[in-house]
Amino acid sequence: MTIIDALSDDRLLGGLPAFADLSTWSSWLTFLKAAYGLPLDAGELETYREHTGRTVYAPPAGGFPEVVAVVARQSGKTRIAATIAAFEAVRAAPSNDERFALLVSQDQRASLRTLLSYARAPFESVDSLRHSVTSSLAGSVSLENHVTIVAYPCRPASVRGLRAQVVVLDELAFFTGTEGRPSDVEMLRAVRPCLATTGGKLIVLSSPYSQSGALYDLHRRHFGRDDSTTLVWQASAPAMNPTLPLDYLARMEADDPEAYRSEVLGEFRAGVSTLLDPDSVAACVETGARERPPADGVPYVSFVDAASGSGKDSFTLAVAHLDGERAVLDVCRAWRPPFNPSGVIAEVADVLKAYGLTETNGDRYAPGFVSEAFRSQGVTYTASERDRSAIYIELLPLINSASVVLLDDAKLLSELHGLERRRGASGRDKVDHRSGSHDDRANAAAGALVLVAQGAGKVCPNCGQPWSVCQNYHFWGGGDPVGPGETFEDAVIRRGSRGWFPGD
Repeated sequence: MTIIDALSDDRLLGGLPAFADLSTWSSWLTFLKAAYGLPLDAGELETYREHTGRTVYAPPAGGFPEVVAVVARQSGKTRIAATIAAFEAVRAAPSNDERFALLVSQDQRASLRTLLSYARAPFESVDSLRHSVTSSLAGSVSLENHVTIVAYPCRPASVRGLRAQVVVLDELAFFTGTEGRPSDVEMLRAVRPCLATTGGKLIVLSSPYSQSGALYDLHRRHFGRDDSTTLVWQASAPAMNPTLPLDYLARMEADDPEAYRSEVLGEFRAGVSTLLDPDSVAACVETGARERPPADGVPYVSFVDAASGSGKDSFTLAVAHLDGERAVLDVCRAWRPPFNPSGVIAEVADVLKAYGLTETNGDRYAPGFVSEAFRSQGVTYTASERDRSAIYIELLPLINSASVVLLDDAKLLSELHGLERRRGASGRDKVDHRSGSHDDRANAAAGALVLVAQGAGKVCPNCGQPWSVCQNYHFWGGGDPVGPGETFEDAVIRRGSRGWFPGD
């Protein structure tokens, strides 16, 4: 029995409502035939050549041991992934040794709610398959032939030691660990030994993303290679799923042309790369340091990433100081929505004053409101002259040279790992977080660290001390510090200057 036979038989996989009309699955059927080395007719050969870049169809006996589908979203790939797992589990010969049909997704929720639910469906709705189930739990389905269909999140350590009949990796391009580090390469290394003694298939299905990582490397090395035993199939969503509405496709193209190319056309995004190397970030972390209390005689600077309190962004504050030539992060706090922004600003002001600060820097979010709210708390707010991208790009060499000391904050580190660098239309690089994620903590921390680092190696033109030990206020272009018994506001009026900056 082939997988095509199973899909054509309403007593088997064909009994699922999703496969009631196989005409809408014609491209996927060709993909499955190629994966299993089944004969192709003239039309299917043309489809095969179009989506694999190959000129000849010469599959190994039994099909390709590794199959990679680089296919856009809403194409039906997760359904196909689960169907392959169910088919491989059913057709496995009985054995006394426990084997697994291993399903891996980005997180536990995706694994259980989507991928495993699709794989479980045939054993719940098709009578002839229901009788083969010996146990059905929240995270697994066990069959009488001693094969268990099981779902895992993309944690490489969790699959070591398993013996797999088949491994399915769903959305490999988006595999990240708990700290935000990409786990795609490690996941591939972890699952391949699971198949070593069974001769089972490795099936990778994923939307494309940047021109880096495990998925892109598989595509680069095997797409269009007639002699490769790894089959790479690349296609747009409409090519694989002809039922997609035209208005959906048009809306996707109009709303975000860059996302349209990857999420609809199935193309890798050009010019997208991870900004920071995870190992370089790790080298800057002081293990166990969650927050550093204020110290006497240490001048601090701060940076705020403001938010409204009604959206999804957090209001964040970072405080840092200079220790020799290294910028040290002391505080990185976040207030998650919903919140009253005036109330949060009052709390932020209290933290600033604990560190001897009556001023802060920040982004240009609602500058009028934010500045006035801080002023009412006795704090001067100065909007940064640099935008977020410029701050991150200045942080990059500081991280690479280990010139900063970071806090051991999992959420902050995850946001730093998730920063991406893109080529801008004007030739100026843009740095931002990946769609669907956040960088509020990273933005505040980077702002404070970059401000502090500007003072490294400089001396005060007023008192001759290093900036790292000088505690006076200093005005743009030098000038007198705040005099004895004089407030900062009085000094500004006396000097006729607007704003100040330690280390300029």
